[in-house]
Amino acid sequence: MSDTYKDPKEISNEERRQARADMNDLNDAASAFFRIPVFFSHQNLFTLGPAQPPLSPEQQFIIRMFKEIKKVLLFPRTIPNTDQYPNTTLENIRTMINSSYGMAAALLKPTRSTTQGEPYSPFLQIEPSMGFQYGLPLLLVKQDTIPAGGIWGDAGQLAPFTPLIWFSSTGVTVDEFFDSVQWKEALHNWAGQVRSGYFIQTGPVFQYTCRD
Repeated sequence: MSDTYKDPKEISNEERRQARADMNDLNDAASAFFRIPVFFSHQNLFTLGPAQPPLSPEQQFIIRMFKEIKKVLLFPRTIPNTDQYPNTTLENIRTMINSSYGMAAALLKPTRSTTQGEPYSPFLQIEPSMGFQYGLPLLLVKQDTIPAGGIWGDAGQLAPFTPLIWFSSTGVTVDEFFDSVQWKEALHNWAGQVRSGYFIQTGPVFQYTCRD
C-alpha cells in the first residue's frame, strides 16, 4: 500500500472500496477486544426448518438471538459453527464452558424427533447444566410449544434462572419477542453479569492503587 498522498479526484473506485474495507477491518479489530466469548447452545438449524429459504420462524429466532448477543458486544460461540476440537463431544463442551464467560441457550420445537426418538437433543439439557455447574451467568429462552423438564423446568423452579418463554402459539412473532421489554431487560442484565465475571477473572491479582 502506497503512503503517497493522492488527490481525492485521482482515486479509483477500487481504491475507495479497498480503503473502506481496510477501515472496516480496523474498526472490527478494535471492537473485537470487547467481544467477550460466551457459549450459545441451540439446536442445529436444519432440525428447525428447511435447508433452503424461506426459513422457519424457529430458524429466524436462532439467527436473531445470535445477532442480539453480538449487539451487546459479546461473541456467541457454538459447536461446531464457530469452534470445534479434536475430542469427544462432552470434552468439547467442557472446553467451551471453561473458555467462556457466559451461557445462552435456546430450546425450540424441532421439525422432527431425534434418531433415538427424543423430542430434542439431550445436549440441550447437558450444555446449560454444565454452564450452571461451572457458575456461568445463564440466559435461557424456551418456546412454549415444546415440553421440557430438567433445567428447562416449570416457571419459578430454578429462579433466577427461569427461562424466558417465547409464546409463539399465541401469535407472538420473532420480532415482537426480541423487541419486548422483557427480552431487553434479561439480555442487558445477563450481559452485565458476563462482563463483571470477565473483569473479575481477567483483572490483576494485586491492586496497586489505594482507594478510600
